[in-house]
Amino acid sequence: MNNRLRCPGLTRHHKPALWPLVCIGLLLGWAADNQASAAVPGAPRLLPEQTMVYVRVENVKDFREDLAKSSVGRMLDDPKLRPMVSDLYLQASQLFEQIGSQFGISLDDLIDIPQGQLAVGVVAFDAQAANPDNGPRTESRDESPEAIRRRLAERRQESARFGLLVVIDSGERNETMDKILIQVEQLVLRSGAVERSEVIGGTQVRRWIAPSGSDTRLEYFQREGATVIGVGGPVATDALARWDGRGNGKSLAESTDFAAVMTRCVGAEDTRPQITFFADPYRLAKRLVLQGGVAAALGWQIAEELGVAKIRGIGASTFQGGDIFDDITHAHILIDAPRDGIFSVLRPKDGDTNPPKWVPEDVTSYTSIGWRFDATYDGVARIVDRFQGEDAFKRQVEDQFEQRFGIDFRDKIIGAIDDRAVITQWLQPPVTINSSVSITAVKLKDPVAAAATLQAVTDSMPDIRTEAIGVRKLYLAPVRGPAARPERPALRQPTPCAIIVDDWLLTGDSREFMERAIRANDGAMPRLSALPEYDILASELGAQLGGEKPFLLSFSRASEVLRQVYELAKSDQTRSTLQNRNDGVSRALGELLRRNELPPFDEFKKYFAPAGSFAYDEPGGIHFGRFTLKP
Repeated sequence: MNNRLRCPGLTRHHKPALWPLVCIGLLLGWAADNQASAAVPGAPRLLPEQTMVYVRVENVKDFREDLAKSSVGRMLDDPKLRPMVSDLYLQASQLFEQIGSQFGISLDDLIDIPQGQLAVGVVAFDAQAANPDNGPRTESRDESPEAIRRRLAERRQESARFGLLVVIDSGERNETMDKILIQVEQLVLRSGAVERSEVIGGTQVRRWIAPSGSDTRLEYFQREGATVIGVGGPVATDALARWDGRGNGKSLAESTDFAAVMTRCVGAEDTRPQITFFADPYRLAKRLVLQGGVAAALGWQIAEELGVAKIRGIGASTFQGGDIFDDITHAHILIDAPRDGIFSVLRPKDGDTNPPKWVPEDVTSYTSIGWRFDATYDGVARIVDRFQGEDAFKRQVEDQFEQRFGIDFRDKIIGAIDDRAVITQWLQPPVTINSSVSITAVKLKDPVAAAATLQAVTDSMPDIRTEAIGVRKLYLAPVRGPAARPERPALRQPTPCAIIVDDWLLTGDSREFMERAIRANDGAMPRLSALPEYDILASELGAQLGGEKPFLLSFSRASEVLRQVYELAKSDQTRSTLQNRNDGVSRALGELLRRNELPPFDEFKKYFAPAGSFAYDEPGGIHFGRFTLKP
């Protein structure tokens, strides 16, 4: 998740003081030493039902042990790679000093903190309803329209606040954890906060509030070896109440949506998931809108009309280790029926997922998607017409296309697709930054009619040229953009092209890959469908599906993706570029590559096995899965 989540409950006055703690809390999930205390409740029982985002490592120690047994863990422990790994860890430790020096800790100290459960939750609450007894807010007596609007906006934001709850099983008398908390306390005090600590049910809750008494900036307590930290509201106090059985309302564990999503993410393994994730995107977006202005409210009204409330939750779980699989991930999107509005465009269709004859054996990835493109197209048209008037979509798309090419877009283009698409990738030599090429193909109902349509379209585009490859016609578009400039020889030269092969329309930006696809189709080179690795993965996929019919299936080789990174890392140009960058991370990485000679690629490749993904549709939502076989 690259998008940053803004927490309106954290004001601009105390964010700088608290974000180091938040960052440290997120980093703690990567290592630990001892078992979690059985006395500490699971985070879903401490979090309220109104938890918008939640992620949890059930036992960090077990997770670390399983990672060590994984292919990546074994690779990092390889004697031939150990010197480079040690050097890399040393560089990471030196970079961490920029953060750790504020708290007087090293990277090793940080790694030793968590000893069991680690969880982070974004919690929604009403600041007025929470009423932490921090004193009343002073209201302005100004009755001007501007002042009234300002007070209404403030009250609206108060009713839709966010807080952050971090649960770390750090063990009894963890000196490093205490050292961090002491430094954070000092940072919060320097930001102007006032301490208002108290003892609740025999547990001391340390709390710092804004000088006005209007909100809680930070609070935490330690109990049974666990450290529970709340940022931006009384979320830690609420967690303590739930721990003692005094909480108001349901916990996240008692939420029907949470249960419905997470029960679909347990997979077929006998063990419990090591990492779990849950998000309530609809309610999260709704609260964020309350923090916005009129434009956000208008946009949300449109989203409401489109039925976004049907998204009840998104969840995922990850398993590491096992006799057959290196890792397994399950994810589920819970969607209420019927799927109308914006969900009318979701029209997956199960069917054949086997690789077509034209997919070569050495592709880096292969994905087959069954989809009713005509139904999706009609759904988009209904949505556009709903907001822009009757036949608006037809005027904007179909009429414009027919005027330009003299072709009925709905009938000749959308109607020609036979409910299936395939995307496949290949690493085109020599390896460069953009040497990963792809072919996107759609299956055709009538290849002869589709060829006539393609010819009619290209006849209206004088820049398109054609070449004969055997009895087939390859359409080539002119190359535009930076990659076409001769002063950039390090980059691959794209060649946008298209061709009809049997009952498939293939499009891509690599003539070389297109030629390989034609050779595979004609039997002149091996095909993916005959690859033993693909057969093994497909058979294991059947066990994971449990009788469900997938609309999506993919096969990928992580080793080939790694090959591109490996070749680039060996390049003198890459090392020079990194060392000349202004940021410390790039320079350190460049220096690391300069000091360490990479072993042959086969030393890396042997630790990676194929991975597969699948998805199937069901009345209550869409389920996704991904797994990697053991090498």
